[in-house]
Amino acid sequence: MMRPLLLVACLLCALSGCQGKGDSRDGVSTPVAVPVARASEPTVLRQASDAAVWIDESAPQNSLLVLAAGEAGIELHDLEGKRLARYEGVETGFVDVLQASTLEPPLKGLVLASDHQLGAVRAYSLDATAHALEEVTVQPLEVNDEITGLCSYVSPLTNQVYAYVATDQGQLEQWELIAQAQGVTGRLVREIPAGKGTGHCVADDINGHIYFSEESVGVWRVGAEPEADSSREVIDLLDPHGGLHEEVKGLAVYRIDHNTAYLVVRDAGAASFNMYAIGGPDRKQFTISGGSEVGDVEGISIAVAPLGAQFLQGVLVLADEDAGDYKLVSLQQLGTSLGLDRGSTAVAQPHSRSRTVQPLAETEPVASFGDAADDPTIWINPSNPARSFIIGTDKKLGLNVYDMQGKLVHSAADGRMNNVDLRQGFELGGTTVTLVAATNRTNKSIALYRFDPSSPWLTSVADGVLETGFEDPYGLCMYHSRKTGTFYVLANDSVDGKLRQWKLVERNGRVGIELVREIAVGSQAEGCVADDELGHLYVAEEDVGLWKYPAEPDGGEERTSIDDVETGNLTDDVEGLAIWYGKNGTGYLVASNQGEDNYAVYRREGDNEYLGKFHVIANAAAGVDGASETDGLDVVSSALGSSFPDGLLVVQDGRNLMPSARQNFKYVSWRDVLAALQPSERAQDSVSGGERHATTASRQTYAAH
Repeated sequence: MMRPLLLVACLLCALSGCQGKGDSRDGVSTPVAVPVARASEPTVLRQASDAAVWIDESAPQNSLLVLAAGEAGIELHDLEGKRLARYEGVETGFVDVLQASTLEPPLKGLVLASDHQLGAVRAYSLDATAHALEEVTVQPLEVNDEITGLCSYVSPLTNQVYAYVATDQGQLEQWELIAQAQGVTGRLVREIPAGKGTGHCVADDINGHIYFSEESVGVWRVGAEPEADSSREVIDLLDPHGGLHEEVKGLAVYRIDHNTAYLVVRDAGAASFNMYAIGGPDRKQFTISGGSEVGDVEGISIAVAPLGAQFLQGVLVLADEDAGDYKLVSLQQLGTSLGLDRGSTAVAQPHSRSRTVQPLAETEPVASFGDAADDPTIWINPSNPARSFIIGTDKKLGLNVYDMQGKLVHSAADGRMNNVDLRQGFELGGTTVTLVAATNRTNKSIALYRFDPSSPWLTSVADGVLETGFEDPYGLCMYHSRKTGTFYVLANDSVDGKLRQWKLVERNGRVGIELVREIAVGSQAEGCVADDELGHLYVAEEDVGLWKYPAEPDGGEERTSIDDVETGNLTDDVEGLAIWYGKNGTGYLVASNQGEDNYAVYRREGDNEYLGKFHVIANAAAGVDGASETDGLDVVSSALGSSFPDGLLVVQDGRNLMPSARQNFKYVSWRDVLAALQPSERAQDSVSGGERHATTASRQTYAAH
């Protein structure tokens, strides 16, 4: 019987196409034989499993091999393969080197090594001049399991350093490394189910991926950022479902230039190596001198740098388990043998790097498990903005009300509420009230509430069940026309993306709806937001892009494309939308760019010029993780206390980490977003704060989203 995991992998391979397909009958030529340049001295106990290279940037020919020597510890060899020193304090199976650690205080030549007796990872500082290692671990990173793989990753977003540790039970653990005055410690960020038999791993720091081998199944890839999706993508599988044979061992990334790189995989069953172009279809194979000079290879490592006359372009290091030594291969010889011209291979450009901000607070997790939190809206307290409230959906339960510290203060368990919005200034029974609207998927209706901030409480004011006529009411936003003073609610159907607009009307002290318009968006849409002052309606068609319609009910279906996923700046799904109101029609439109776990920002005025994207990353000092896979969001430009002087951005967090918990919402200072976008935005808005806040105060009547 086929293993269930392998069956799933095969289905994935059939649906998406594996990069590797085996031998020459599938378009891959006969493997090229590449000679060994030299072999190192055998380790003291003739145990070899993994290697790393420390590059001496001032004198590359003096670079060092850092070798896992099993029960003999860690050995340091020169590029001639001569043993220079040995560290005996640990039984080591895996090693990695961070050339110039970004940790603060900085540690040059940071070595990570597995401690197989303890089931932990230790950190060492490499003194290359003295050929010595000094342990700098404050407390070992204890995984409490047999370690089957180890690699490091430096985030291009944050410069944060992470250790990835594979375990015998099939977990891939991600640890954040933290530098303290007394040394290095770590914090477990997340655990990725990787499959029994998971072993060697390697990071691609430029494209933000971790590759790992599942010895009897194949090779996989996952997003390396802590907020990335943990689902894995298949690179290649074992025969007959892919191009690998029996066992997969070591992995390494061979980066030829910024845009061109290969994943090198040891195919132990074929005694050869497969090379997969990262971001492209190209695949190559090679052996080492026909396979006769090298025994059972475990770990492999690649250093790309001019390392003296023997290794002009760098070195490939192979752990020869049978011989108990390490084989060194010239990358120049490898490239020549495979016909690799440096920089000649066309590989897709990596995504442009985004700016980053940190959340200052977060809400309590929602009560429901799984994909539950979805969309927030912000109520501004005009007399005491620091005592404003956030209303968020638990789409398996109802609506939640949170204070500015993220504490849950009220819950209305009235059904599967998906999206929510509010407007202040609605006349109901002779009183001006705050009206909250939400899509209720339980009874396919529009739910309407009066929000009493003194409680704070949500009280239903819907005139019965306000049926939408949709199969599945999904996204929702509100609009208050400056032209007529009329309030509207708009919602769409998840099935066909059809959007309807209803007028809100008072009926005997309660609120009803009257259909005034229908728009055929084209495909599934959810996020929408209306600009009450300028009369625009923005709709996010998830797999297509961002559109602008007239918001008035007689506006028809004519629309303008603001951005798209095919040729623009967005990556599907495009989700939540919100508007930050500035003075004189200025401001910003914010979109959840869910496919990249970030947020796109556009000017509110004119043709909605694209300004850039930013990520919400972890705030370790505040104990708040970042935000990812965001559905809904909201933003206001009123000053909400000293922490949010230029307004507040609230985003749903689809993966609530550190510790792992049910979904919630993160609070971000808009001033930090402006600073991340560019200095000109920060300067422009800092001088207009008084007028801007006055404009936002009127937004209590005209707009809240």
